Amino acid sequence: MPHPPRAIEKIRVLELASVLAGPLAGTALSERGAHVTKVECPPHGDVTRSWKMPNESPESPTSAYYEAANGDKEIAWQDLRTDAGRAWLDAALASHDVVLENFKASDLERFGLTPQGLAQRHPHLVHVRLVGFPSAPERLAYDVVVQAETGFMHMNGPADAPPTRMPVALMDILASQQILSAVYEGLFERAAGRSGIFAEVSLEASGLSALANQATNWLINGADVTRNGSAHPNIAPYGDLLPCLDGWLVLAVGNDRQFAGLCGVLECVELIEDSRFQTNALRVRHRLDLIPLLSEKAKPWEKATLEEALRASGAPAGVVRKLPEVFARGTAGNQHTLTNSSGHKRVATVAYHMTFLGKP
Repeated sequence: MPHPPRAIEKIRVLELASVLAGPLAGTALSERGAHVTKVECPPHGDVTRSWKMPNESPESPTSAYYEAANGDKEIAWQDLRTDAGRAWLDAALASHDVVLENFKASDLERFGLTPQGLAQRHPHLVHVRLVGFPSAPERLAYDVVVQAETGFMHMNGPADAPPTRMPVALMDILASQQILSAVYEGLFERAAGRSGIFAEVSLEASGLSALANQATNWLINGADVTRNGSAHPNIAPYGDLLPCLDGWLVLAVGNDRQFAGLCGVLECVELIEDSRFQTNALRVRHRLDLIPLLSEKAKPWEKATLEEALRASGAPAGVVRKLPEVFARGTAGNQHTLTNSSGHKRVATVAYHMTFLGKP
């Protein structure tokens, strides 16, 4: 007997969000089986359609940036500034389960999307709203602004360089995961009989929640994190780079046993008993002495060969790969790459697979 349809396949999502965080959440829901309708305003649509790199075709209707966050959605071209557009929207809301939006606060009344108004007219909806800063709802909050305001840029980059933007729009990506959590919790609560469900996700809070141990370094110890390249403030050698014949290897040594394995592979076992490096706390304190010694031993190695040897010894490490190398490997190239209906490839937004092992 075949399994019944998955519950998420019955869910209809109306995406009134642009740029990255909201569209990424919509794409994730689409990947899992929900029907997602993305509303775009004619004639230009989502602003990211035009965010092209210099080598992209000017004739293409979309950019690589847009394709990354907009896989397999139905596109509805509607101008919500018009009476006809707003009438279409209200009818669409009646037939959907979830609405995602990131409009300016001043536009909510005009479009009939205030939380109270939606809860009264469409109590069945799970309404998830994305804002930048809860305390300043009209403030424009692009990803790099939030990276700066939440401390990430202050912590990122070499010690002797200015604060540095993360290479991906991390605040948007983090917020998209918070949006998904709010959607799933909202659907659970609706199934339990609640109505008028509204959740507000902010880019700022999404960034703050991801500070994790860096936040507690300050909250508990009063230690402000300074820029230190990729080195970990609490563990050594962790995040430290070793130069190899053909590139770089990053270390993730988290305990004394792993450090012993590293020293064994690099044939510098004398470092295990060195009074500067006998514990993690000592290795953190004397990191500037330790890393040059390890680096000198790594120089004759090819990076992949050294990683394999370290893995066998129980010392975690990773090859620093360029994107062409990443996508030449099986996981990224085959298992985690999808093709949009436009024919363009993108990485999957969802990073898990679910199976149903019980009887139908």
